[in-house]
Amino acid sequence: MAAVAARPCVAKLSSKSFHGVALKSTARPVALAARRTAQPVQMMAATLDVKKVDGATSGTATLDVKTAGANSAGLVHKYLVITQQNARRGTASTLTRAEVRGGGKKPFKQKGTGNARLGSRRTPLKPGGGVVFGPKPKDWSITMNKKERRLAMSSALQNAAGSMTVVEDLDGQFETKKTKEMVKALSALGVNAGDNAVLCVKEVTDAIKLSGRNIKGLKICSLDNLSIYDVLRADKLVFDNSSISKINETYSA
Repeated sequence: MAAVAARPCVAKLSSKSFHGVALKSTARPVALAARRTAQPVQMMAATLDVKKVDGATSGTATLDVKTAGANSAGLVHKYLVITQQNARRGTASTLTRAEVRGGGKKPFKQKGTGNARLGSRRTPLKPGGGVVFGPKPKDWSITMNKKERRLAMSSALQNAAGSMTVVEDLDGQFETKKTKEMVKALSALGVNAGDNAVLCVKEVTDAIKLSGRNIKGLKICSLDNLSIYDVLRADKLVFDNSSISKINETYSA
């Protein structure tokens, strides 16, 4: 039997190649990491007018929170998607042919009727039968780091500073529980009819809730219940003094 000559190696292997394929340089991840850290968290301050319920200016307040700088858009979008997806209940459910009641008896004999053969009335091909590949209960929730969530929220609030108005604390206001009183106050604070507005107060009292619940486009909430969707959707954001103080305390540290 003739000896088979060894075929010459076409690709010359080196310490930076594997089976002739060049390996990625180890310097590249380091450069990418340096580029990722080139956008530090920034502190941004905005000066806001403080108004009374009748619209008269009584002073100024400062919104001083952290922002993600050039990375704000991606971070805010990520938090928005997570917020909306976590709102899904995931309770949609259908029955397969194995779960539908009945169908144990063959409807008619195999041959001689002129019909197509059928073994069960619960086949997915018939009304009242099972569903093929239908939805089942599912947990749609996804997570996000607490620091990322806070940075995304503070970035959204800072970006919306131009649409913000600060009002003096509303303790003892709207005791008449009349919608027209709330409409008058919002109009004085720069909220136009038809605007999507958010009124964020230290505590949602019955008087405030009842006065504003029939106003279209208005959401009344406390800072704990304020979502990033509300901030991005709103044409006008109205905060009381206590809420602004809590925002600065929470999102500037």
